[in-house]
Formats: sequence, C-alpha cells, structure tokens
Amino acid sequence: MKRLMIVLAAVVILAPASLWAQDPAKAEVFGGFSLLHMSNSGASTTPVGWQAALAFNANPNMAVVGDFSGHYKDGGKIHSYLGGLRYNHRAEKVTPFVHGMLGGSNINAGSGLGSVNGFTLGIGGGLDYTATEKVNIRLVQFDWTPTRFSTAGVSAWQNNTVRFGFGIVMKVGS
Repeated sequence: MKRLMIVLAAVVILAPASLWAQDPAKAEVFGGFSLLHMSNSGASTTPVGWQAALAFNANPNMAVVGDFSGHYKDGGKIHSYLGGLRYNHRAEKVTPFVHGMLGGSNINAGSGLGSVNGFTLGIGGGLDYTATEKVNIRLVQFDWTPTRFSTAGVSAWQNNTVRFGFGIVMKVGS
C-alpha cells in the first residue's frame, strides 16, 4: 500500500509538468521566401520575394496573426499587409494550420507610373514541422489572395492571385 501511495504521489506531481511542456509558445515569428502568382485576362506574372508573420497564440489552437509580404519583378513592387485569425492543429512533429485574414496591398508598377492601394483577403493555410523546441520549419504556406483595386473610378476584384511560401518559424516565450 505504501508503494502505491508513492507511485500515485509521483504521478500527481509529475503529470502537470508534462502537460505544461505541451503548451505552445506565446508568439511565433515567421520569415521566408515567397512566390506570388497573378493572372488576369489571359496574362500572368509570378514575382518573387519575402514573407513575414507574427502570431500571438491565444490558446494551443487559436492565434491572432499579422502577415506581411513583398514581391518584385521587372521594377514593379507589390507589398501586402494582412491580419486575422489562425487555427492550429498541433501534433507531436507537425502543425497544420488554416487562417483567414484581411488587409491591404500596394502595387507600384515602377518607371514613375505611381502606385495604387487595394483591399486584400488572405484565405489559406500551411504545414509547420517541429525541428527543435524553439524552431519550426514552415514546409508550405499557400494562400488565395483576392484583391480589390479602384483606379480611375473603376473598382474590380483581382481574384486569380495565389501566394506560396516557406521558411523558418521562431518560437518566442513559453
């Protein structure tokens, strides 16, 4: 009986410690490479660039995320800034996620043509692989990013825009 009490006491003391170890980091910082594919009226282009995000984990499954990207080709620039919610399904080695974000984009065609701002959505998800306790590898992030631009009094959605990215996720806080 005495051994049983010692074993039960050890379980009661050690079990909560193992549960604490499963809590996600308070924040995750992502940085990586990105491709943006846009097609409109038969013409398409694929500028390359960077992508960065900062996610604050409200609980193990939900996070508030801010996402930023820049893509460049032939002197033109496209910068996007999005914010929204992310759902994570955490497992031992991988974390698939989905998110919905909204924000804006700025397109500058270069050559002194000026720039235009628009409303942007970001609907997608991805897959993170746990490399270490503090580092994940974002194997893939894929987003459909429709954008609504208004130029010369005409407002239209650019729906055929997708973004693909991958990189490193640093976990901050415990």
